[in-house]
Amino acid sequence: MLELIRMISEGSYEEQPRPSDITVFGANCTLHGLSHIFLPGGVTIRRLLWAAAFLSSLSIFLYQVAGAVMDFLSYPHVTILDEMDSPVMYFPAITLCNYNSFRRSKMIRNDLFWMAGLLGVEQSDFDDFMAALGQPPDNSKFFPSKTFNMLEFVQRTSHSIEEMLLDCKYRGKELYQYIFLYSIIYNII
Repeated sequence: MLELIRMISEGSYEEQPRPSDITVFGANCTLHGLSHIFLPGGVTIRRLLWAAAFLSSLSIFLYQVAGAVMDFLSYPHVTILDEMDSPVMYFPAITLCNYNSFRRSKMIRNDLFWMAGLLGVEQSDFDDFMAALGQPPDNSKFFPSKTFNMLEFVQRTSHSIEEMLLDCKYRGKELYQYIFLYSIIYNII
């Protein structure tokens, strides 16, 4: 310390320039390339090449991220169809799947009272939920039932074959929904 004071008083001490904050950040950053770009001193060809490589890599990354986000926000639907031609073919097995396990438009306030936990609806949001379904949000006249019949709920709110199967032809002949209903009943028994 005394040596430093003596050197300052004699004028032989020259203060070293402090590196800039970006230089300190670049030297301590673990992001690949920044430590080669932000160095103390002037601009060199090596630093310019590192900066070009870093910026082009960053641009390609951001382009791919933007493409992935735009693809996600477009909500793509994937439908797989396998078609085979055969001169002799039995009536094919058909599976109709609906990811909506029940129709919310057929729900009543009592259903919401009993099913709120499964639907993720808080009791304070009942009015908003019912309004979104197009039903009156009036809570003053509502008294929940003492029991809840899940079978009745499923039968009332589930999708019917008449609504899902609009048109069906096999070898040029019209097929009707009752063929599928018998198949469903037969498979259950």
